Amino acid sequence: MSYILENVTQKEVNTKFGPKPAFTIVCGGERYSYGFKKPMFNIGDEIDFQFTENTYGKNVDLASVQLVKKGTGAPVGASTTAAAPVKAAYSPPSKVFPIPALHGDRAIVRQNSVTNATKLVSELLTAEDTADLEEWAEKIISIARKFEAYSCGDLDAAAAEAIMMDKA
Repeated sequence: MSYILENVTQKEVNTKFGPKPAFTIVCGGERYSYGFKKPMFNIGDEIDFQFTENTYGKNVDLASVQLVKKGTGAPVGASTTAAAPVKAAYSPPSKVFPIPALHGDRAIVRQNSVTNATKLVSELLTAEDTADLEEWAEKIISIARKFEAYSCGDLDAAAAEAIMMDKA
């Protein structure tokens, strides 16, 4: 079915990849979610599309969208107020170093440190050494903590703090 595009709005939404712009179009007085792809049509254009409806509203099937006829501007009865200003494109937050104790990247470094400590210890173990696994598990964790402290910059931060204390 074809519709006259009355308005396009943009809203920042949080995703697992960070904030992203989500678009909504208004056609025939109804709101349709357009997803994360910016509509390439202008207000007043006649477009044809299919949509699905779920508990959250109506979602445009982006593969079905087609331009039927270029419009001449805003349709009669449509709001002529300016849309909200478009925000700058998303740029991921810069990486921090040293990595703070409660930062999300810390968990990734910790997992990597445990994996590498386990590989190191397992390569050094012999069949006779596996009698006391509790002791080896403690050694793996100790080594992993050293890897983590180095990888997250804790050792560098401690050294810098020590230098600052010596100067004070």
